Formats: sequence, C-alpha cells, structure tokens
Amino acid sequence: MVTTRKIIKKHVRSSKVRSAQSTKKVKNHINNNKKLQDEKNKINQTSEALKRTSKSSGKDNVQNKRKIASHAKAISKITESRKRKREDNINNEENLDCIDLNDLSEEHVLQCISVINHLTEEQLKNNNALFDDENQPIFMQVTCIRVPKTPKRCMRILLPHSIVSSSDEVALFVGDLQKGRRKDYEATVEHYADLLRNCNCTKIKTIIPMNQVKTEYDQYELKRKLVGSYDHFLVDGKIAGHLSHLLGKEFYKKRKLPTSIRMHSKDLKHEIDYALRKTAMQIHSCGDTHIVQIGHTSMERKQILENILATCSYLSKNYPGGWANIRSIRIKTSSSLSLPIYTTLKNKCLVKVPIVQPKRPKAYRNVSGELTTIKNVASVTVTPEGDIHIENEKSLP
Repeated sequence: MVTTRKIIKKHVRSSKVRSAQSTKKVKNHINNNKKLQDEKNKINQTSEALKRTSKSSGKDNVQNKRKIASHAKAISKITESRKRKREDNINNEENLDCIDLNDLSEEHVLQCISVINHLTEEQLKNNNALFDDENQPIFMQVTCIRVPKTPKRCMRILLPHSIVSSSDEVALFVGDLQKGRRKDYEATVEHYADLLRNCNCTKIKTIIPMNQVKTEYDQYELKRKLVGSYDHFLVDGKIAGHLSHLLGKEFYKKRKLPTSIRMHSKDLKHEIDYALRKTAMQIHSCGDTHIVQIGHTSMERKQILENILATCSYLSKNYPGGWANIRSIRIKTSSSLSLPIYTTLKNKCLVKVPIVQPKRPKAYRNVSGELTTIKNVASVTVTPEGDIHIENEKSLP
C-alpha cells in the first residue's frame, strides 16, 4: 500500500509541474503574438502616414529640390572664390618670399657698377669732353616673363638716396596768382621765389607759372626745348591735373613727368627733398622691358647699391605679376652696354598673364547730347577714349 501511495503522489506532482509549464508556455506564446500584432499595426500606421505625407508634400519636395540646387550653386561659388583668394594669398607670399635678397649678389652688383663707371670714364677720354665732371644717369632695365595687360601709367619709387646731382637743373611749375592770358606773370614768379628763399630751398633754379606754359610753350618745338633745358621738374599739386594736358607726350617719352608737391606745406624744404628722392618708372603693355633711373655716375657705389635694392623690393610688391614675372634685371647708362645682375630660367607657362585694371576717376564717363541744334535729329554719345556713337539718326524734312 505504501508503495502505491508514493507512486500516486509522484504522478500527481509531475502532472502539476507539467500543467504549470504548459500554462507558462501558452502565456508566453500569447504575449509574443500580441507583440507581433502591435508591431505590425505600428508598421502599417507609419506606412500609411508616409503615403499621406508623400502625396501632400509632392509640391514641397520640388521646391525643396530647387532650393537645394540653388544653395549648392551658391556654396560652390563661395568655395571657388575662397580657393582663388587662398591661391592669390599663396602667390603673394611666394612673391614676397622669392625676393630673398640673397638672389641678388651684392658683390656682383658692385662689380657691375665699377665697370660702368670705368666705361664712362673711357668714353669721356675718347670723346675729349669739355667737362670731365659731367654726370651720366644710370638706368635699371627690367625684363618681364609675360607682357602685362595694363594701361599706361607712371609708377613712383622712393629711393634712399636722391638721383639729383649738384649740376642738375630743377624747374617748378606753379599756379597763377592772377588768371588770364594777358596778365603779367612776373608777380607770381617773385612771390614763389621769396617763398623758396625763406625756406632755404636752393635746388630749384627756375619757376614757370601756368600762364607762361600756355603762352610761350604752346608749340611742339618749344615743348621739346623745355624738356631738354631742365633735368627734373616739380609741380604744385593743385595744378598737376591741368598741367599734364598742356605738356604733351615729350615729357612722357623722356621720362620727365613733373612730380607733384604741396606748396602750402609747413616744411617746404623737406617736401621738395622728399619729392626729388622719387624716380619714375613707366608701365605699359607695348613690350617686355621697362626702364627706371636709379642713380648717376658721380654717386658712391654703396648708394647706388642701396637704390637698386630698394627698387627691387618695391617691384616685388607693385610690379605687374610681382617678382615671379621678372625675367632679368640689368643696369646700364645711355651709351653703354647693359650688365645683368639677376636672371631666371623659369618656364613661361608657369606664369599667368598679369591684368591691371585702370583707376578711373568719377568724371570718367560717357557724355551724350544732340548732334545739331534741331531737335530729334541725332543723339551722340562720346566715350572717354574718344569713340563716337550716333543714335536715333533721322533724316531732315
């Protein structure tokens, strides 16, 4: 009996355990089914919402695409402009770095200067010159790699030592105290002579008023004589713009354009000395060579060397294309051979053509008007370059 009871108890216990396990499995299965159904419902709801939004936002997507395309174009333009600025900055840094003045051997430059002085002395002996102390100007010839596209302009370079010698004659252009062709200009000459005498300015030999330029130097041959009779010219800054039209092209050819000064300055002597330390270099696109005067034969060799180094450092920043566009630099006189002091064998394809935009004043604009006194016949527009364009031309009745 005992054994049967034990067997029955064990059977009941096992059956209870099995029933409990089965109930747990059923509950787990039910819970899993519920989770799957919930997930399916969520997926269906999201898919329906996406369909609805896609249908409603079809037009918005087109607009968004257009906005994105426009933004992309703007961003690309900004990135290109930034790249160009970076390249320009890199090129400027390279130009400043490549003028490492170690490229210019000071010993070689001094040797060239001594050779030029020796050649000028021999030429004076052979020509039996009347004046042995006659000075000859020393020029620096700059050859570029690529010819720049630039308007004709005059570039002023400040030198540490003046190129005006004691025997050079300097003339000063001044304005008239009394305007008019029939007015006497002797009063203006005396006025400015007293002003220079009070300031201890002895370098200026003659004073030329504006009225004298209009009356006595109105012809081409007289202007040529005026250019040849003086070595350097100064002009009052108030009349510099008006005087350039009266002087003509001879002053530009001989590189004797007058340097402007401020006559109302408190320290007039310092103003004149500062102006006489400047030299002019004509920039043009007619050829690959540009010439500038950097001294004369009576100067010391070290002074000429310092002027050469100062001009080279100035050209590295302000020359069209910078120092990278300079092929060679030579020094010479008006009657001697040119001696090279700097040369490069850089490939021409590595240098871009420099383009310099002109600085136009406010008055530099087109002028339009009627061709005749009769109305509505023809209107004409004249450009600052001198080109004429006829518009609305009609035949006379």
